[in-house]
Amino acid sequence: MSSMRVAMIGYGFMGAAHSQGWRVAPRFFELPADPELALVVGRNAEAVSAAAARWGWQETATDWRAALERDDIDVIDIVTPGDSHAEIAIAALEAGKHVLCEKPLANTVAEAEAMADAAARAAERGVYAMVGFTSTVACRPRPSPATSSRRAGSAP
Repeated sequence: MSSMRVAMIGYGFMGAAHSQGWRVAPRFFELPADPELALVVGRNAEAVSAAAARWGWQETATDWRAALERDDIDVIDIVTPGDSHAEIAIAALEAGKHVLCEKPLANTVAEAEAMADAAARAAERGVYAMVGFTSTVACRPRPSPATSSRRAGSAP
């Protein structure tokens, strides 16, 4: 089976979730290619290197534009803060990279429309985009009614 080389832009909490997703996806789904965790990008070289080592990424970079310039990268996975999604996604699509962009898609309707337009143009060339709706609800500790009432000073 061929591989699809992924560059993930961002490495915070959603970076951990997406890294795990890329690693286990072939165990759950029949994919046309095996995901290869090729490159993770973040602004802090030391922190992104630690994330790469922990999550199994092959290489690191500190400028997301470098990923778009590489011929060996097939997919750009965007897990940065939402204020950078539109710029990265549009540039990646224009560079001929498939895009997975974690929610929120954009911060404004105008950004979302520009992203949708870029995705439509890219799809005409066989380049695809999608929005990730990774749920973090199960990952966040939530107080139960019993613990909430104890915190308030009453018995459960």
